[in-house]
Amino acid sequence: MKGVPGLLIAVGLGIVGAFCNWLYLAQKGLEIEQVHFIIVDDGTKINAGDRFTKAHFRRISIPKNAVGDLEKGAPLWSELETVVGMAATKSYGPGEIILRQHLRTPPETDIKKLLAPDERVLWIPVDTRTFVPSLVNAGDQVSFVVSRMNHGAPPLVSAPGGGEDTRPNASKAATEIIGPFRILALGNRLGSSEVLKAYGGTAAQENIMAIAVKITAGVLDERGQQISDLLRLTNFQQVQVLLHPSGDVAKALK
Repeated sequence: MKGVPGLLIAVGLGIVGAFCNWLYLAQKGLEIEQVHFIIVDDGTKINAGDRFTKAHFRRISIPKNAVGDLEKGAPLWSELETVVGMAATKSYGPGEIILRQHLRTPPETDIKKLLAPDERVLWIPVDTRTFVPSLVNAGDQVSFVVSRMNHGAPPLVSAPGGGEDTRPNASKAATEIIGPFRILALGNRLGSSEVLKAYGGTAAQENIMAIAVKITAGVLDERGQQISDLLRLTNFQQVQVLLHPSGDVAKALK
């Protein structure tokens, strides 16, 4: 029985030590440097075009040693005032973090700033019945599908037995592709439809596409001259659009 008090004292000291250790670790945990970011508050839904308010957001804290590259891609909570008032360029759901890549400035409105020194703007009437304008943006590459008959001469089509096929039906079916050209604008839109909408703009005249053409000593390059001649010969009839793959996709297909 003499050993019981000593055992109880030892157990008591162990409990006190464990509690002190837990208290120390909890305190150290509070001292770990935190980085605070902006996320959409619980129960909040933000639609593209909505103006950000403080009520939309809450703070989320992440230990600095676990942040990684997020600090480069997301605004800090301390930057909230710069975010408030901006228009959302996409829809957000509860708990979604705000990223810098989605905080865009208003779209460029001066088309001349998109041109290289040896480039000029050429406006092309395009057939919006044959493509979806909202899926095409400035910077995309396109070519134009045209009938060779529009050039005022029948195409050279091989006849079944060899030689040139001069049958009327053969010439009607022939087409050619002119391009590629870089899009500068689609109607009044120099960026994406979402960004234009986010800043209160409305797309207009999307049946007119502005493209960049090369010019040297006051003369259009071959492709620019081809499409210019076509428009003149067809009294500026609308042309069909072929959208090229993005740069990364194009490289992968080679």
